[in-house]
Amino acid sequence: MTRINFNLKLCSISILTIFSLNSWAQEQAEFIFEQISENVYRAANNSHRTALLLTEEGVILADPINAGFATRLKQEIAERFGVPVRFVLYSHHHWDHASGGAVFADTATFVGHENMLTQLALPSAGTPLPRGAVDLDADGNGQIERAEAEGAYASNFDLYDYDSNGSLSGAEATRGPLNEVRKPDITYAEKMSVTLGGKTVEMVFTGVHTHTDDMSVIVFSEDRVGFMVDFISIQRPPRFIQGDQPIETWIEGIEIVEAQAFDTAVGGHGNYAEANFVTLFREYIEKLRDQVAAGIAAGQSNEQLQEAIHMEEYADWIS
Repeated sequence: MTRINFNLKLCSISILTIFSLNSWAQEQAEFIFEQISENVYRAANNSHRTALLLTEEGVILADPINAGFATRLKQEIAERFGVPVRFVLYSHHHWDHASGGAVFADTATFVGHENMLTQLALPSAGTPLPRGAVDLDADGNGQIERAEAEGAYASNFDLYDYDSNGSLSGAEATRGPLNEVRKPDITYAEKMSVTLGGKTVEMVFTGVHTHTDDMSVIVFSEDRVGFMVDFISIQRPPRFIQGDQPIETWIEGIEIVEAQAFDTAVGGHGNYAEANFVTLFREYIEKLRDQVAAGIAAGQSNEQLQEAIHMEEYADWIS
């Protein structure tokens, strides 16, 4: 059963789907490389996935994921195909998908949405702790010391701690561990085509309320494969819905993806499957939204909503 936490707001419903981090890490071997269409391949590093297009002139790669994985992937591509990576196309700036691009900097041009440049800029020294970190600041000094850190701040503390002083400032906690994310050389606003070896890849902006404000869906046009990360899951419930982003605009972002021309949907986590699973994912969210709204209207508490809503028709999806 999917367990759901609800933030009861009049005009905005925040839903958090809780998953075991261990199950995400264990669902695949450390490195996987597989062909999913004539020219498109999927590679995996534990729970993170990327996709790449092979052409006569080289490879167009989506997210590099991290430096260790990128190094292994570069070797795999060279041994299998004997061609370099010519383009790296970022889905968004988050470090767990965008790190490691420098491995391909000797041959590749990097492309991302224009908002990625803002996201990669270090916030000012006076930036307060982000909302998710404020409660960790037990001594109220505006810093997160190592002993106070929990969750991602604890497990990745040294990556957040740019100045290595043993505490996280508001700027460090806000920006996150982005030191290994190489900035894009080329940016776009709404849509961009990248062509190599007679094949085209489309990058389409999905809006400012889809997990980040620099999110792109990447479509390998000739092979009709779409690559989407974090805000859409394939054959699995959402990991979370961020409470500061309206559900309706998030759904609009999914509809932008649905409007693209692809037959196979590849997720940045989890499975790949037929494109109709993007629609099924949107319908899941809409049904969940409607059930939550009905429960709130009936005066149900957060705990009562959790007990009442099971979404059993999706029981065969990966949890």
